[in-house]
Amino acid sequence: MTQGILYGIGVGPGDPDFITLKAVSILSQVDVVFGASSAKNSHSQAAEIVKPHLKASVPIQILPFPMTRNKQVMEAAWQDNARTVIKVLEQGKDAAFITLGDSMTYSTYGYLLKSVRKLAP
Repeated sequence: MTQGILYGIGVGPGDPDFITLKAVSILSQVDVVFGASSAKNSHSQAAEIVKPHLKASVPIQILPFPMTRNKQVMEAAWQDNARTVIKVLEQGKDAAFITLGDSMTYSTYGYLLKSVRKLAP
């Protein structure tokens, strides 16, 4: 079976009308969307921004990340969330991980991507 593709998508500064055409194109093709939230809640502003651009059948799965400076706690969260993403990709499904702003600059996606690559090179 073919592995799915994981896309990192920055959804812009907060207005659903500012999302790029390329991001909308990818979001229209993926099977699952992942977003980040604090471990204390399940809200994701990025998820709210992309909802108008998704097919109704595409689930948004919010992954919890603790807001802490404890490296062991953070590493455990990165690994757990990476395993969740890897399970989807191993099913041959394409997925997007959405973030506010740029997905590769000081973003949760960059850290998650490192964990995914480490666990499933």
